[in-house]
Amino acid sequence: MQREEILSNSNRELLGATASLFGLKKEALQLVPGYEGCANLVYEYEHEGQPGILRFSFRADRTTGQIQAELHFVNYLAQNGVRVSRPIPSINGNLLETILIRDTPLHIVSFIKGKGMRVPDNGYRYREDAPIEEYFRNWGQVLGQMHALSKRYKPPGGSVKRPDWFELHASSIDIGALVPERLPVVRERIRALLDEIRALPRSPDSYGLIHGDFNDGNFTVDYTKGDITVFDFDDCCYFWFIYELASAWEGGIGRAMFRGLEERKAFMEHYMDQVMEGYSRENALTEEWMARLPLFIRLIQAEEFLYFVQYIDDPDEEKQAELGYRIRCLEENIPYMGFYDSIYSPDRPFSL
Repeated sequence: MQREEILSNSNRELLGATASLFGLKKEALQLVPGYEGCANLVYEYEHEGQPGILRFSFRADRTTGQIQAELHFVNYLAQNGVRVSRPIPSINGNLLETILIRDTPLHIVSFIKGKGMRVPDNGYRYREDAPIEEYFRNWGQVLGQMHALSKRYKPPGGSVKRPDWFELHASSIDIGALVPERLPVVRERIRALLDEIRALPRSPDSYGLIHGDFNDGNFTVDYTKGDITVFDFDDCCYFWFIYELASAWEGGIGRAMFRGLEERKAFMEHYMDQVMEGYSRENALTEEWMARLPLFIRLIQAEEFLYFVQYIDDPDEEKQAELGYRIRCLEENIPYMGFYDSIYSPDRPFSL
């Protein structure tokens, strides 16, 4: 069953059964608009003055064991001082409930909604009484805090462990299935990149359980104090910590994408200095690992291409211009997503 089919049945079957499981009224549940490729169905609600979230997982790879492993990690982080959206038990005392809709199991979890709002929902404006650097440092500090705790994390005995990144994303990095044969150089570049990353050394100081999708769409900010609350650990997996610093680098480009080359470079250097200042308060990576930041930015670039390649035959000119840009960056091994290269135009960001 797909998302739209589940939605079409939600009022008749889904919401009533779910609301009673969590002591809620069906009318209190408000659908959160999805996005392309969204893996879950999400509703907001308020109960006794407390805002919350209901998440319905319907994909076959979101199993009971995997979700329980996710929730264990979330609670571990919370118990050790990370501000996260914690799961709320059902009236049965369970953190995870499962119901069947037309023979399709839907796994349901309720979470406390983080205080404040996402910065993207505020037009990327930060709180007025603080410099934007505070936001960048807090971003890095929360990452560092989670990575430091991950080094000591042990899954509960007998439970299913969260997958590693390659297992979790097996279908979305299937080069043979996704990349047309008419792009042989791209296929080889991505294959070589994945092989290089797979061969990297793994140690508790550099590799562990990470959030997996840490960006400013997945944390709220308390606009009175600047505190960050992290949510959506649905993609948490075992991978190298440097990957999330590469994701943080990507998270800064939107603030400089319409500037000239020197301004872009100056902003990104300042931005990452602030992120790393926050990160180093909680955790440290060696110079050897920090030198691999461009490698993992290339991985993020490859991930984005592998998603957008589905539009390779779409007649839309804008999509083709964006795909052409990504293809050229991959074929020519242009680092940093072309952001520091003459291929990039601030008038047409990430397009040819």
